[in-house]
Amino acid sequence: MQRNSFWIFASLVLLFGDALGQMVPAPGMSFRVLYNFTGGADGCCLYGGLARDRNGNFYGVTYINDNGAGPGELFKLVPLGSVYYLKILHNFSFSDGLCITTPILDSEGNLFGVCTDVGSASGTLWEFSRDGTFSVVHTFNGLTDGMEPQDAVALDDAGNIYGTAYTGGPGTAGTLWEYSHSLRTFAVLHAFANGNDGGLLLAGPRFDGHGKLWGTTEFGPNCYYCGTGTVWSYDLISGTFTTVLDFGSSGVNAPQSRFAIDAAGNLYGTAFGLTVGNCGLVYELEKNHNYAPVILHSFTGKNGDGCFAYGNVVLDDDGDLLGTTYNGGDFGDGVVYKLTKTSGGWKEATLHSFNLSDGYRPQSGLITDAVGRWFGTASLGGNYGEGVIFELSGIE
Repeated sequence: MQRNSFWIFASLVLLFGDALGQMVPAPGMSFRVLYNFTGGADGCCLYGGLARDRNGNFYGVTYINDNGAGPGELFKLVPLGSVYYLKILHNFSFSDGLCITTPILDSEGNLFGVCTDVGSASGTLWEFSRDGTFSVVHTFNGLTDGMEPQDAVALDDAGNIYGTAYTGGPGTAGTLWEYSHSLRTFAVLHAFANGNDGGLLLAGPRFDGHGKLWGTTEFGPNCYYCGTGTVWSYDLISGTFTTVLDFGSSGVNAPQSRFAIDAAGNLYGTAFGLTVGNCGLVYELEKNHNYAPVILHSFTGKNGDGCFAYGNVVLDDDGDLLGTTYNGGDFGDGVVYKLTKTSGGWKEATLHSFNLSDGYRPQSGLITDAVGRWFGTASLGGNYGEGVIFELSGIE
């Protein structure tokens, strides 16, 4: 049953350090939990990350609410002095879906996102407008448009929305799609068919700043639920889809996240390796070398290193990469890591090891602000075990 929006006072902001037995951060660096989810009216389980507006408010979704009784919420986390308040913007219904992705803000303050597990349907695209109105703008049927959208959407300057569906569609292996916000029309730009294009799209698309969308398939090419995956691009000006490469024997397998793209057009992502039981890796596709994959770091899950990098990496102003892992670290509960480019290659450092009490199993990427603070979510853990929003500051 739909409930009225309400304000929830955030639990006391906690600072974690060596008193809890976790890794002591570098001098000047600090970690704190901004909000502990309770699993009740505020929901549980944050599989997506955060959006942030110009006023410093955060937006996100929880997967379930009321101790698992129904779908989760769309929330807004508001800073007021040194504490944070949580406001529920919308209580998702079963017809809205169960939501696991990061919402996206447009320039006018409207929020967009996708959900999956929608009863008899195959997913939804939703909008929460700046005037406070929630609406489902497209419901996926699975056959003509795809099913199970798994990752965040991308927006162009005209307000058009682009996304991927994991599977289904005319080619049965997922779709790249566009929704025109002004015309209120939906179109499939490419239907993946497990041919040279590959299939099954975990990751959403990313703009390169030159009119192209970039993304990956988890499997293929020419192979259903096998192969190592592909990289694709779509030129919005010409309407041309291109399979850029097959990961093949490069050592990169089953890409997991949408790309980060630097000013030179190089692409960065996360994936698994080829060996059994591997902990995953971060890779680069360098534009000047025909996007040939280069592994920047392979996670080990040992000696404080992370394991399973499901979330996307983010570039900082210096060209370094930051991200999270689902497992690993000093306590096996996941880490925040940084990759720094040096003259001798890329150097990896664990910035924070989660310790259940301050977060458990982060699955999404980070965001940053103008003063160098970094923010993210952990799917579970915290004071109530239901997930947290956290901040890292003082990173050098």
